[in-house]
Amino acid sequence: MVTKQQSADPRQWRGIFTIPSTPFDERGEIDYEGLKRVVDFCVECGAHGIVHPVMASEFFTLSDAERLAMIPIVVEQVAGRCPVVIGVAGVGTPSAVTFTQAASAAGADAVIAMPPYVQRYRDDDVLRYYEAISDAAAVPVFVQNAGDWKPVSRDILLRLAREIEHVHFIKEEVPPATHNIQALVEANEPHIWGVFGGMNCRDLFGEMRRGAAGNMPAAPFTDIFVQIFNLYDEGNVEEAEALHRRLMPLIDRAGPTKEQLVKRGVIQSAKTRAIVDRVFDDVDRQERDRIWPELEAAFLWRP
Repeated sequence: MVTKQQSADPRQWRGIFTIPSTPFDERGEIDYEGLKRVVDFCVECGAHGIVHPVMASEFFTLSDAERLAMIPIVVEQVAGRCPVVIGVAGVGTPSAVTFTQAASAAGADAVIAMPPYVQRYRDDDVLRYYEAISDAAAVPVFVQNAGDWKPVSRDILLRLAREIEHVHFIKEEVPPATHNIQALVEANEPHIWGVFGGMNCRDLFGEMRRGAAGNMPAAPFTDIFVQIFNLYDEGNVEEAEALHRRLMPLIDRAGPTKEQLVKRGVIQSAKTRAIVDRVFDDVDRQERDRIWPELEAAFLWRP
């Protein structure tokens, strides 16, 4: 297992801010003990930060009551070992403020939100939405710009940082994300402390070369992502790229996130509430298991 304490100063936040899955039992109810195990797994793998609940946590399948119940659990389970960023996106401003207030009360280090995802807000409404989150949070706010949901323009992202007190980070996922990350970094906006990528670190090096502060991937391969980031950050670029090349085939064929966490011995059930296009069946598991040993030696976390 690896541990690396992130700086307490959010202006220095960098690295792999991992997204724990939300485990469900076979009845589809939240497995709260399993959630604690996933959080511990991420921290013990060396995550530089924890982000929950967002898309990789199936936040869109959770009730408001479930999200509110999980916020203090995640913060308490991390117990100060790295920064905790709580997802507070809502269908509208009031719900986002409710989640933000709960995150603040629980002691979260930051919050993250995409714009409202049911109806499209106008630009001025987006500004007011994030202003309300900022006022309720009084901690750094990440703006998630997700291409498949409700993306906003670069100009609006810069306005959010310039005009709203606590907006200091952006997670940029709108294609071409690497180019958009570079443009945001090159804007030299002093209120933007960091721009993070997504998409499970698939283009981590393109993001880093263009100035990204890090990435927010799903949980199962946190220990390998952390190794890759740390190697690259320390100047061991060839070694980092070699490990990344070894990981990508498994990322592409290892199946849904929870299938990978079950395989690693973190949780017991791969149950999901999300509607998926393709079932991961026994033949898929056999294919995964065929290539799994090629990377298993690089795992630093063991059950």
